[in-house]
Amino acid sequence: MIAIAAAAISLVALAASLIALVPAFDSARSGASQAETAKKESERKGLLEVTAVSARFTSELNGVETTDGTTKKATGLNGPAVDISVRNRGSGSAVITKVTAYVTRSELLETCGGTGGDLGIAAHYAIEIPLSSKPPFTRATTDEVRFDVKSGENDRFSVTIGPDPKEAGKAPWVGVVTIRLHDADGSDIDIGPIALVSAGDDEFFYPSRFSWKIEPESSGCMKGNATLVSEVMRIPGITASKEFSALHRALRPYR
Repeated sequence: MIAIAAAAISLVALAASLIALVPAFDSARSGASQAETAKKESERKGLLEVTAVSARFTSELNGVETTDGTTKKATGLNGPAVDISVRNRGSGSAVITKVTAYVTRSELLETCGGTGGDLGIAAHYAIEIPLSSKPPFTRATTDEVRFDVKSGENDRFSVTIGPDPKEAGKAPWVGVVTIRLHDADGSDIDIGPIALVSAGDDEFFYPSRFSWKIEPESSGCMKGNATLVSEVMRIPGITASKEFSALHRALRPYR
């Protein structure tokens, strides 16, 4: 009887031990599951692809207006912008943290007409191109960038690029850039080359609706401009802004 009682006590103790192990096993299994989930989440990455690119003027820029040595703020200014449409084909979010422009050409067009006095207007851009720098060089956005594209989604954003307002003159500016999107995971996407032109501030040479107005006072300076613009349009794979293409057409009589 004593042996039977001892055996029963042992079985009860064993059962109690096994019951006590159940929460510990569940806890370990839950921890392993959480670790596996965390591992899978960490492996989820975005996969951005560019679906469309176009360039045109925007009329939503801020800038400065200078007259008789006095400077004040200006709004609603025209300037070149690049529209970029992207799609995220990855399993996780894609976050663009930086946008840079690799500049291969940057120069002012010629003008030989009057300037209409001392009034000068210059716009501020997200990426400002210093005219004193000789291409090629790279410039980044002046403000912090965080553009999040969720998995499976399409999105669109715009970046403005133009001459540094401290150096911009009255003549239109021409630039050729390749835009690089920097993803938070270290991957980059290059877009370009893209041909851009600013409106300038010359009363005898300026964009007008879907073309450019070239007054007789400026016509004598257009041959060099026609050569420059034609050279840019012959760059392999070039994407020209609407205003740049219009300028190319307007300058045909001077080539």
